Amino acid sequence: MFNEDVVRHYQGFLDRRRQARSTDEYRPVTEPEWLGFEEHFDQRKVELGGCARPYSTPCQHEHAYLRCPMININPKMLPRLDEIEVDLLTRRARAEAEGWLGELEGIDLTLSFLRQKRDQTRRLARVAPVDLGIPGISRRSAARRE
Repeated sequence: MFNEDVVRHYQGFLDRRRQARSTDEYRPVTEPEWLGFEEHFDQRKVELGGCARPYSTPCQHEHAYLRCPMININPKMLPRLDEIEVDLLTRRARAEAEGWLGELEGIDLTLSFLRQKRDQTRRLARVAPVDLGIPGISRRSAARRE
């Protein structure tokens, strides 16, 4: 289920877009609009993959992407997840030796997310992607709605 903040931002974005246009005019997307849309998703790319949050919604996780439920891990980054896990386990051992209970809790949470993401990425990597294409509206179906 989507975070309420994401849904609220997405609905706000849709409402602002609808108010900017007359109800009977839905023109094709302009080149600058499309470039802005693509740029948005380019900015969502991080070392491990990309954030799948809807257009024009903020991501509160910033650099803590292992904890973000919307991160899509690139299967090529699975070895990097293993390196991160080794580092976290080393940090956990030190935190345990020092008695840093808050640090232990945070590391354990991150390890849990890391393992879930790794399992999910391995599972999805076994499934071949399907290109669904971009849906369009035919003139005939548009005429039926009028």
